[in-house]
Amino acid sequence: MFFVRIGSVLAWLGLALGVFFLGMGFWLGFSLPTDDPEAMTQAQAFYDRRYGATTGEMVQRGFYLFLGSVILGILSQIARRT
Repeated sequence: MFFVRIGSVLAWLGLALGVFFLGMGFWLGFSLPTDDPEAMTQAQAFYDRRYGATTGEMVQRGFYLFLGSVILGILSQIARRT
C-alpha cells in the first residue's frame, strides 16, 4: 500500500511537471523571432544556457514526462485494485 501511494504521488508530480515543461517549451518556441535567422539562433542558444535545453528539447522532455506519469498512474491504479 505504501508503494502504491508513492507511485500515485509521483505520477501527479510528474504530470504537473510534464505539463509545465510542455507549456514552457511551446510558449518559448512561439515567442522566438522567426523573421531573423541570426536572432533566432541567438535566442535558442540563450534558452539552452538558461534552461538547459532548447525549446524542442523542452517539449520532448515534457511529453516524455507526461507520458511516463500517465503510465505510472495507470499502474498504481491497477495495483490499488488488486
